[in-house]
Amino acid sequence: MSLRLSCSIERRGFALTVDLTVDRGDVRAIVGPNGSGKTTTLHMVAGLLAADAGTISFHDRIFDDVTTRKFLQPEQRRVGVMFQDNALFPHLSVADNIVFGLRARGNEREGVRQVLADTLDRFDLRHLAQRLPPELSGGQQQRVALARVLATQPDILLLDEPTSSLDSGARDEIRGLLCESFRDFPGVVLLVSHDEAETKRLATSVTRVELRHDSTVMASLNDSV
Repeated sequence: MSLRLSCSIERRGFALTVDLTVDRGDVRAIVGPNGSGKTTTLHMVAGLLAADAGTISFHDRIFDDVTTRKFLQPEQRRVGVMFQDNALFPHLSVADNIVFGLRARGNEREGVRQVLADTLDRFDLRHLAQRLPPELSGGQQQRVALARVLATQPDILLLDEPTSSLDSGARDEIRGLLCESFRDFPGVVLLVSHDEAETKRLATSVTRVELRHDSTVMASLNDSV
């Protein structure tokens, strides 16, 4: 199974074309300068942005096809996103954050309880289950964010600079946890990072964004770069 992007998007003087295939089991790092469309690419895969032309698909499912006007909403895609700022709900406990996505999809209560128990143990979070995110360290918050994403069992995992806001100790801890999680993850991973050491440690392949400035900022992201 592969994630396939053959699409383009334009936004306020910026144009991005993407021609990319990522196979199941691959951890693909996307690297390039600021403003080159790396996060935009993740947002198109997640369904947070619609392409202006072309298609996005995973295996035999079409996520976005401009020609046929087919567009799956984010909740219709089995995609998990781990943001740079973790995006945890500050008013919900660690446990409620972890199962939020499962409850939103209408999973049965018993199933949710079992996933929560397994996830708390897997990520060593049981002692923090009733804490609120503001009561946690940065590293603990990112641990919860990763646990929440993987609890939904996504086919595609998107990570947007997941360690950039952490201090060096927490950064090493989360990188180690990501390595462990990637080994067991059966789907596709796209990782945006500016950190060369992080890319070398986590990624199995790298795609570099080509950027040029003209009357419009043009960026291209493809397998040959």
